Amino acid sequence: MIKPEKNLPIIVVLIFIAAIVLSSQIFSSEFRIKTLDIFRIPLRIISGSVYTLRDMASFKEKLMENKLLRENLANLEKELLNSKEAALENERLRKLLDFKESNKSKFVPALVIARDPSGLNDTVIIDRGKKDKIEKGMIVISGSGLAGRVIETGWRISRVLLITDYDSTFSGIAERTRDEGAISGNMRAGLIMKYLDLGCDVKKGDKIITSGLYGVFEKGILIGEVISLEADSTGLYMNAAVKPNVDIRKLEEVLVVR
Repeated sequence: MIKPEKNLPIIVVLIFIAAIVLSSQIFSSEFRIKTLDIFRIPLRIISGSVYTLRDMASFKEKLMENKLLRENLANLEKELLNSKEAALENERLRKLLDFKESNKSKFVPALVIARDPSGLNDTVIIDRGKKDKIEKGMIVISGSGLAGRVIETGWRISRVLLITDYDSTFSGIAERTRDEGAISGNMRAGLIMKYLDLGCDVKKGDKIITSGLYGVFEKGILIGEVISLEADSTGLYMNAAVKPNVDIRKLEEVLVVR
């Protein structure tokens, strides 16, 4: 149904034009010309206003339509983002489950809830503690390998020293060659495998696993991959740079081995 108030300007113009036409029929042609000439500018202004008002109404409708479209697009983008995040989380949890099913040990799942803000240490806080029977020294893994070990426990939280911390030192072996070395954390640079024999056959791409020696970590947990080798400063041993298999900077879910 057409609303009268929307068409009021048009009606006014039509009445105005009709009045001019009617008067023009009464008076002479010269008078008609002069009259139309006098009202030419007002007519143009009024007619332009009519079209402007009409276009403004249409413009407002388009603005409203665009607003609704933008809102729908924002909602769709949010749903897509949530869907992607859920898919990534499911993938991480599947990796944890695969590790759990392939090992006879007992595991406690935990979330990383805080990191060391100073940057001086590579440690994280997890949401499990003494209440969950978590103890100092327990191994912490992710779905793809070794992450660190528990160094402090509270009732509901624990502090984990990550393998990349300078204070993290343990023994590892090359899976292919069985060469043993000492693994040390090198913070953002990853890990260094020290004291490899000069004549060892370790190569770039070799997988490094825990050796099980010295009681720090049990044997056979994947640590990472060799990315380069060079002789140390003494020239007596080889050092291997090792990239952790776990992306330490993006840890979100872990398993504590009990």
